[in-house]
Amino acid sequence: MIKKFNKLILLSMVILILTSCWDYKDIDQKCIVQSVGIDRVDGKIEFSGEITQIRSSKGGGGATTEKAQVSSVYKLLSYGKNFEEARINYDSVNPFPVFLGAIRIVAFGRDFAKEGIEPYLNRIDKFYDYRKTALAVVSREKPRKLFAFPVDKDISMGFLIEDILRSLEEKGMGLHESIGEILSYVALEEVGYLLPYVGIEEESVQYLGLAVMKDSKLIGVIPQESSEGILYLLSNKPRLTEVITLPNEKENKYTVITSLKKRKIKTEYKNSRVIINIDLDLGAQLQYQYYTSSISNKKIKIIENKLSQKIKRDIINNTKTSQKEFKCDYFQFAKYFKADNPKIYKNINWKEEYINSDINVDVKVEIKNLGFIDPNAKPKY
Repeated sequence: MIKKFNKLILLSMVILILTSCWDYKDIDQKCIVQSVGIDRVDGKIEFSGEITQIRSSKGGGGATTEKAQVSSVYKLLSYGKNFEEARINYDSVNPFPVFLGAIRIVAFGRDFAKEGIEPYLNRIDKFYDYRKTALAVVSREKPRKLFAFPVDKDISMGFLIEDILRSLEEKGMGLHESIGEILSYVALEEVGYLLPYVGIEEESVQYLGLAVMKDSKLIGVIPQESSEGILYLLSNKPRLTEVITLPNEKENKYTVITSLKKRKIKTEYKNSRVIINIDLDLGAQLQYQYYTSSISNKKIKIIENKLSQKIKRDIINNTKTSQKEFKCDYFQFAKYFKADNPKIYKNINWKEEYINSDINVDVKVEIKNLGFIDPNAKPKY
């Protein structure tokens, strides 16, 4: 409750600052959009979302005691043959102008994402008050159903999704992209990108994985459980839990948490072929064992080697999927190649070269911490 209350205060303060007006009447006369959903329904554009209703209250002591309060969040819904008509239809039933400077989330429905989101991205780019730091997601369900789902853990669905994505990013367990970052990928043209894929699962809204965008069109989804190799390459601070089983201890399992120490990606062009070299240096902490046993230096080396091979395999599988299945450089390796080989980059077709490129992966893992495990402990029996 304290967290929700703080957010309500913060939202009110931001709205006051962004409108550059401290007059409660001006705030009352704006529709503060928190979330926007775009989808294709029966051949029409469907706009959905959440709008904050701002009300003012007076403390009885004159103008100095006037306060802006968020009293409720209500739903936005309109239709049209195109963006402009959908917006006109919305404006025709709404008594106040729309303010876009507080948007947290832009949710693209699957049908619209398959058709292509670039037209709407260009629309956002040209709207001066549309937040370029807003996060973009692809929703498995229709966005209007997403926004209509009951919210118990936050003040609105937009804030809930934003908080989930930022929390996963901070933990190194997920990715999120802002509208500004996506616009930079679109400008590069040669690369694809990944967007968070969300949906309603087990009576709650969840992060389900990553939506693969090629030419800004949805071409597939990578489930969360299959995205570890991607996180090691794209997350700012990947911190993942790995489970290792040793050959002579098949019933026992070792749970290890890895963290990135150094990531190096270098590219070259040899024999008319793109070569991408990936080097990862990871630290690790042995968290616990399913069944307690003594740990020797030799065993630690075996665990480190198995971890290195497992992570290397995950990365290779994910990069091969990008080349063979999706035929799309959503890792943005093009940026590294362009920096390393600017003249060559101008004379090749990166999309075609990437599909046939050689990707070499080297992973080094060093267990620095055994947690509370005593390496000299002896079995009790």
